Amino acid sequence: MGATDHGTPPTEWCDWWQEVHQLTADIAYGWPGPELTAAPDDPSPWFWHWCPNSGENGRWTCAATSDHTFVSREPLHLEPSLLWNCCGTHGWVRDGQWTNA
Repeated sequence: MGATDHGTPPTEWCDWWQEVHQLTADIAYGWPGPELTAAPDDPSPWFWHWCPNSGENGRWTCAATSDHTFVSREPLHLEPSLLWNCCGTHGWVRDGQWTNA
């Protein structure tokens, strides 16, 4: 189980974040513990996404969002859209929902 098992999302195995939320079957977000952030007062969440182009059969990959504007935590809202160049996953997080671009 873990980063290489698509059927087991980060909400089930990521224990180095304070909390993890699943947006879609392929996208999760959360806040790492203060010991893992470069700036402990940074409110920006980090994201996991399932990248079918990583590893032999795909894997969960993690990325920070510090270059985005953090609009609100509840419901989660970031601007602008998120884009993972590795696989082309692209969309917005607004009102706590993922919307494909």
